[in-house]
Amino acid sequence: MDSNSHIFIDRLITELAQPGFSKTLKPLMLTLHCLFPNDFLPALDILDRKLVRRIVRSDRPSSETAQEDIFIVISASVPPSIPGSSTSQEKGYEVRLRAWNCSCPTFTLSAYRDSQLPNHPTNEQNQLAYSFGGTLARGTARVSPPICKHILACILHARCPELFGVDGDGKFVVSKEELAGWCAGWGG
Repeated sequence: MDSNSHIFIDRLITELAQPGFSKTLKPLMLTLHCLFPNDFLPALDILDRKLVRRIVRSDRPSSETAQEDIFIVISASVPPSIPGSSTSQEKGYEVRLRAWNCSCPTFTLSAYRDSQLPNHPTNEQNQLAYSFGGTLARGTARVSPPICKHILACILHARCPELFGVDGDGKFVVSKEELAGWCAGWGG
């Protein structure tokens, strides 16, 4: 992918989110599958299983519009809980779309691959529109943003909620203590 790949992918996702485009749905999905052959189908599986949690703090003032939601993708491959334990907690990966980060090992490997490439231009339109590739890392020495199935699932969840059956706004409102627990990997 070249330095304008994030703009092209943003346009694909925007078209995918448009209601009434059922004739173009299949070509758009196939294009995304061609661009992300290893991550697109697993991301769709994550969405189909409803494993994405969009978490916001309950005590966040409505004036804090610049604060990013946190996404947790529940792991479908969590080993069974410890014998004798009565609690079965969900474990998952923390995803931050604006910062373009996921806590999974695949994303880490992808982030450090090809790290010495030329800069690409920055686009600071709407910082919470969750543009492909994030906004905080723009201008870094990469041609294409790192990717994993968790980030791809979260951006599709956030930007195409009607297409992927996201209930309401898809947000889980939690206290700051619960949010700290999610981010620490303790589940909800």
